[in-house]
Amino acid sequence: MTKFKTIIGAGCLLSCLSFIACGDNDQSTTDSTIQEEEVDSPTVVSNPPRLKANAQGQHELLIAYKRQALYDPETGENDLLQVRGYLTKPELWNSKNSDGSVSDVLVGPQIRAKQGDNLKIHLVNHLPVESTETCPSPVTNINQGNCFNTTNLHTHGLWVSPQGNSDNVFLSLKPQQDFHYEFKIEPNHPAGTFWYHSHVHGSTAIQVSSGMAGPLIIEGERKPVIRQGQIQQTGDLDILWKNQKTQQYDHEKIMLFQQIQYNEDCDSILSQVNGTPCIYSLEDYSKLDIPTSWADENRFTSINGKMFGEIKVDQNQYHRWRMIHGGIRDTIGLTIKELPDSALFTAEQTLSECQKYQSKSMSSQFKTLKTLPLYTLAQDGLTMGKIQKQGVEIFQPGYRFDAMLSFPTTNKYCVYDAKLNLEDEINAPESSPLLRRAPEEKLNTQLLGWVNVQATQLPQQTPFNFLKSQATQLKLAPEVIAQLEQGDLSAFISHASLMTAEVDEMLKTMAKQITNFDILFHTDGSFKFGIRHAEEGTLISFGDAYHDEDHTHHSYVRKLPIGQTQEWELSSNVASHPFHIHVNPFQVVKILNENGVDVSAIGSSDKDGAGNIDSQYHGMKGVWKDTLFVKQGYKIFVRSKYEKFEGDFVLHCHILDHEDQGMMETVRICGDQYDCNSEPPSHHSTMDMSASDMPTHNH
Repeated sequence: MTKFKTIIGAGCLLSCLSFIACGDNDQSTTDSTIQEEEVDSPTVVSNPPRLKANAQGQHELLIAYKRQALYDPETGENDLLQVRGYLTKPELWNSKNSDGSVSDVLVGPQIRAKQGDNLKIHLVNHLPVESTETCPSPVTNINQGNCFNTTNLHTHGLWVSPQGNSDNVFLSLKPQQDFHYEFKIEPNHPAGTFWYHSHVHGSTAIQVSSGMAGPLIIEGERKPVIRQGQIQQTGDLDILWKNQKTQQYDHEKIMLFQQIQYNEDCDSILSQVNGTPCIYSLEDYSKLDIPTSWADENRFTSINGKMFGEIKVDQNQYHRWRMIHGGIRDTIGLTIKELPDSALFTAEQTLSECQKYQSKSMSSQFKTLKTLPLYTLAQDGLTMGKIQKQGVEIFQPGYRFDAMLSFPTTNKYCVYDAKLNLEDEINAPESSPLLRRAPEEKLNTQLLGWVNVQATQLPQQTPFNFLKSQATQLKLAPEVIAQLEQGDLSAFISHASLMTAEVDEMLKTMAKQITNFDILFHTDGSFKFGIRHAEEGTLISFGDAYHDEDHTHHSYVRKLPIGQTQEWELSSNVASHPFHIHVNPFQVVKILNENGVDVSAIGSSDKDGAGNIDSQYHGMKGVWKDTLFVKQGYKIFVRSKYEKFEGDFVLHCHILDHEDQGMMETVRICGDQYDCNSEPPSHHSTMDMSASDMPTHNH
């Protein structure tokens, strides 16, 4: 088999990718100044194409094998991939290849909704029917990879019902079936950056690592209401970014970071001889069973399906970057470095220089490059109380950051994934072969992309003055404008704080919810992923039977009382794991390191025993999130209120192969309309939607 060879450089990447159709990017809400330039460019990082509703008000979201090239920095070649994915436009299915694959970009389309909307998504599974070898009936071990073409849809971070045809991850959609989802967005739902991906237990990791993920943006247009100098109702940050004349978000960048996994050897069945390109795929779980595979092959993170892509911005213009970690394999330490004297560099020169500094990432030359500050506005789609200035934005799988940034010169900038301290990395070396992700020498800085700054006559200004100017144009209350001048976002936060004296008093007599991630190793070489509910408690994998006064023979269900506020204690015995819970977000109260020191605050209290700032958690006290990295040996305390939405959903580790192997549990909010003692949901890899009362169709 032959590969399409390339040398490093944007021009070469363009010529090598030209044999693949990239699709038509519909960007009605993206940068108006660069919209035309970005269409169909295989080297420019454009916003994912927007999936618009049809005449019936439905978004047609189709799943199929997607065929597209992806540059491999390890070999210097473009690999032609055929992987599972969401089509960016439903009509692409009509021009599919003879084998049923579709030429399309390696990212899901962006879906947008507004507060109060009834978001309707028609999910159509065009993946081929599976053999009984990979999808037996019944599945004998639910905590092994299985049924890789069976899918569903999870709206990660949305505050919506987990029941029926809403965010119900216990449903499963078999190949050649379709299903109608409806997500009722509350009028007071936070406006922010969320995302969607598949979530059938047993196939989640393989599908998301293939690129089955896309941005999900909830738009808001509420202005803060101030009465007698006090905030009566908070507003939405979106109003500060929308062009009031065009009603567009002119300077918004949506970036989905993906870690697309595929086999080293091309697929002999998919590929043809006679000089046609090698086709690479990931058909089963074998690659994900090897924790070292991502790092051993020196894979790089892509942005919106592009490797080393060009990001176009305007000089001295503040841009809002909506950034989503949609991968499963690696931590990302996002940092942006300015290349000195590079204003006239070509794309090839810029990439060459960025890569030179990348290879010297631990040297003084790399460290002397000027770092562009990122001003963080929101985490996990939820506006923060105060803007935080960062030099490195640390992403774990499932994380989102909204940041504002401005490029003061017309020099070129390199966007890097800067590797962190080993304890902050999912890929940190471990003594156990099961947990060891990468040798230390491979934990080097990696290039993600580069920024091309277009010259303007705009004056340089601080982020606070920019927000003040935007708020003044909108004629917001003087109190709000004064807060924005100080970087205070109190008028735009979505949730009332649970860190009050009243809540403290209420929680004194209430037991905590305990979640302790652990992995049990057996003498025969087998292992068990699971969750304990006390440090010395029973390790429970997803689906395990559990016996106490509330559970007699059913699989374990964690029951939470509707309307209550509770405190949770999160920890991990073996390795570090990102904790994610569906439906309700949580507020970070404190994060204690191994020495019992709270490292979450800004200021003197965030110092550890060695006098260093813990960059993983610095500034997280009081922040609302739905996904949080739990370092081994740390104790994390968070609070959550179960205000609405009874029903069953899950919490799990967002290293998704850990989730598929049992590091997940069912959670139930109940006590009003939902019976706390009702039958637990069936395991979703063996549950067919057609067994429910909801519509599903075969093709």
